[in-house]
Amino acid sequence: MINCCLLGSPTIVEDGKTIFVPNGKISAFLYYLFVKKFVSRDEVAGIFWGDSDDERARISLRNALHKAKKLFSSDIILAPNKTTLILNPDVGLILDIEEFEKNPIDNLYLYKGDFLKGFYVKDSVEFDYFITKNRSHYEDIFIQSSIDSIKQDLISNKTDDIELKISNLLAVDSYNETAHILIMQYYKEKGRYDKIINEYHNFKKMLEDDLGSQISYEVTKLYKEALKKAGENQKEKFEISDIFYNRDYELSTMQQVLDDFESGKKVKSILLRGENGIGKSTLKKRIIQNNKNKFYIFETNCYQIERDFTLSPWMKIISAIDHELKKDKSKIPVFWEDVTLKLFQSSENKNLPSSNILENRENFNVEFINNVLVNAINELGKYKKTIIVMEDICYADEQSLNFIINLILHFSENVIFLLTTSKEKREKIENLIISLKAAEKMLLLDIERFSKQDVFIIVKKALGEDFVNAKEIADIYEKSGGNALFLNEYINLYKNNNKEQLLTRKLSDLLAEKFSFLNAEEWQLVKILSIFYKDISLDILLKLLEDNNAFTILKTLNSLQNINIIEEYKSKNQTYLRFVHNVYKDYIYKTLSMSEKQILNAKIANIFEQEMLPKSDLTEFIKLKYHYEQAGNEMKTLKYDVSILNYHLNYNHEIFPNLDDDDLNRQVKTYIKNDKAMRLLSELENNIIKVKNQIKNNYDRAEMDDIELMFLYCKGRYLIRGGVYTDGIMTMERVISLAKALNKQNMIIAGYKQMVIYGIQINDAALMVKYIVPAMKVCKSANAHADLGVFNRLYGLYHLMKGNIKQAEELFLRAIDIFSDSYNITNFNSISIAASYNYLGEIRKTQRMYKEAMEYFEKSIDLCKKNGVMCLAIFYINAGKTLFLKKDMENSKKYFLMAKEIATEFDSYWKNVVIDAFLSLFSFLENRYDTAMNMLNKSLNSVKTINNPRDIGVVYFIQTIMASYMEKSKENFGDIKLFLNEPPELYFYKSLKYLDSYRDTMEIEYLKSIIN
Repeated sequence: MINCCLLGSPTIVEDGKTIFVPNGKISAFLYYLFVKKFVSRDEVAGIFWGDSDDERARISLRNALHKAKKLFSSDIILAPNKTTLILNPDVGLILDIEEFEKNPIDNLYLYKGDFLKGFYVKDSVEFDYFITKNRSHYEDIFIQSSIDSIKQDLISNKTDDIELKISNLLAVDSYNETAHILIMQYYKEKGRYDKIINEYHNFKKMLEDDLGSQISYEVTKLYKEALKKAGENQKEKFEISDIFYNRDYELSTMQQVLDDFESGKKVKSILLRGENGIGKSTLKKRIIQNNKNKFYIFETNCYQIERDFTLSPWMKIISAIDHELKKDKSKIPVFWEDVTLKLFQSSENKNLPSSNILENRENFNVEFINNVLVNAINELGKYKKTIIVMEDICYADEQSLNFIINLILHFSENVIFLLTTSKEKREKIENLIISLKAAEKMLLLDIERFSKQDVFIIVKKALGEDFVNAKEIADIYEKSGGNALFLNEYINLYKNNNKEQLLTRKLSDLLAEKFSFLNAEEWQLVKILSIFYKDISLDILLKLLEDNNAFTILKTLNSLQNINIIEEYKSKNQTYLRFVHNVYKDYIYKTLSMSEKQILNAKIANIFEQEMLPKSDLTEFIKLKYHYEQAGNEMKTLKYDVSILNYHLNYNHEIFPNLDDDDLNRQVKTYIKNDKAMRLLSELENNIIKVKNQIKNNYDRAEMDDIELMFLYCKGRYLIRGGVYTDGIMTMERVISLAKALNKQNMIIAGYKQMVIYGIQINDAALMVKYIVPAMKVCKSANAHADLGVFNRLYGLYHLMKGNIKQAEELFLRAIDIFSDSYNITNFNSISIAASYNYLGEIRKTQRMYKEAMEYFEKSIDLCKKNGVMCLAIFYINAGKTLFLKKDMENSKKYFLMAKEIATEFDSYWKNVVIDAFLSLFSFLENRYDTAMNMLNKSLNSVKTINNPRDIGVVYFIQTIMASYMEKSKENFGDIKLFLNEPPELYFYKSLKYLDSYRDTMEIEYLKSIIN
């Protein structure tokens, strides 16, 4: 079966394997043939080699045909005569464009981009036209079908995927007005008027900038309705979870307030709240720029360094008001110069603020000064109204905040405040917000970080479609955390090809200023926190700082949370800490000396190692490897490199991994390909040799022995699984010998188990029992309960192979009891129980009790389905075999296809022989003879690697059926008849030689029924 995707970047997959077709005329020819199905030789030669003479073009075509055919295991191109080339109808081609065109609304997901996106053939005008024509055709189908689908969803109120569908549509046709109208209608249904406003402004800007055209009446109407609704539904606090990058909603909201203020309506002052760098200042500047001629605008900043200077922010405001009063020759209010200016200016220079007088003057009436200020603003109000802008009021002194509260509570109709504050927690700020909101005097706008989708749009717009890929955008999001300032800096790094750089100079300067106000305890703690790999467990932190006072640590942590440097969260009943932004961690880590990094990493690693549970997962190994690597401890780094590899191989290369359900739930399901596993084994072997040569004491030598033992186990197991038996057995025997010398009972047991599995692979029962019996003795002496359950199952398999059905069944049931023992629920092991059910199913199959056999196989499948482990392939195979014997070919094939999917996912040789052999038979029975021959040939090649007698027997089993069928039929079977040119009786007797006389009883009976 061939799967070909032509929508988006083209791909071809044959029987689960990706075919890598070189770009150029060969791939172009294949894509052309896949679409056309049959072509003339002259047509193809003219399209791709039109600039050559006829003879040269024919030679080029022959070469291309030869190379194209070699890419596939099946014969995909047929030449029924000298002039025509056709696509072999038996290859079972599934073409995405055909599936898409049959039912585009249900198959919108198949449209992954332009037809043959990014594909180009030099000097072929006809092929360019072929691409252009198809691109336009399928794009039109996608656009119209998307619109129809979205409209249907809106009518039927199926709104889950609407935003995604419209995003995909706009990615193809960003100027499609219908799409923009539909998304606005969707937002209207959801009451998200903020998003309608955002959508309007973005679409309007895009049309004006790119096309020079105006927005339609229908879009404008939706926008105006949204503005009206947003005004009606205005709340004291706007919770904004999805903010688009232009912040148009916030601007529109603030502008509405200012418009109402100008027209004399009663309005609230505005407070923008958000973390540093989130974009509050940008919003403030934009709104001031848009309204600078309508109002008096008096602006000031509050600085952290001036926090102890009373009323410092007000000095600039008072000075600016004084300047305007005198410039406009307004009537100076009573007491203005006598009281207010004396408070803020020195007697020597009335134009300069002075903090000396202020600091010496402790007693003044705040309410009285407020009244004087209001009188001054009212005087200016004869000309224009006033906006007082104060940034970062979180850094303002107590008296300045009291002034703000009093003025807002008692202001006249001629003044409002526009304030900004960070998310740093400060009691006075919280009280200010609560008081003013309760009095309905404050409109609070929370400015949130950009979401992943926002960042995707921003980065694509800033850097261009082809400049950055999805992985890099995810990296930018991870580093910036959606913070506007950080995002801008990282975009600039990418623009300047400095993407590996962690921090720009601007970011470093900004962060240096932020952290300069930390006291000694705070600075020391953030340095320690920056060392940790990812998030920090509070328990681990307290253990690391056990010499310090716990209350002092918690006080410092609380302070760091209040100033929005770290945050805490709960997970699995534990408290964890993390930096609010990764960039904080990166900056602080850069400030540490090499010795600080080395010492702290070593301490943290030691604590993690002491806290490790007997059953650890991949994340713990990675964490330990990171800290020991940073600490410069090569041996410990190597230890956890080997642990990581063993973790992968335990999950990937164990047929029935000995993991209880708790283990499985904690497992990170990562699949490691064979080529990567081989590379890692080679690298680790070299590192072991290097580190061994550096050992200087017995303690290190003992630890190195443990590391080498685990490595040899990984290597031996991997080689045995891959059929490299000589090296694998030699390595595993070395493991057992070394484990005995070191008295490592767990590794003795593990080594014995691998030797038993080797016996299973080569169908050698005597070899199995040679290792099962001593293994069970070690399990009992070591009280290895779970391993004893495994060896009970393996002992049961031994008896099954010897035909001792009763003993086998008893041992399988005993294994199930061990793993489902209600008195030891932590050992409940779905995989081991499923494995025993599987063998019980095999027993029922040999007894022709197919219904009971299927019940056992289904039990096995149900127990393991959610975990996606490799043993599922075994259960699917056995279920498929049973259904085949029941002559239920359709369902049998389904199970073998599911088995193939699992085996492919794990990149495993194990049982591919059986799967491919049966799939070959199904293709044969469906009259797809070339596919059947190729699959059978593949199975024959694989069986040489694993060399499992039962698998060899299965191949002969399939060959017997095919040969018998062909002998009795006069049909033209093509090349497969030449491939299977022996009489069926020969294949039959060969299958009898290799099939297991006890486990494959029914298969043997089946063959006898068709041969006799």
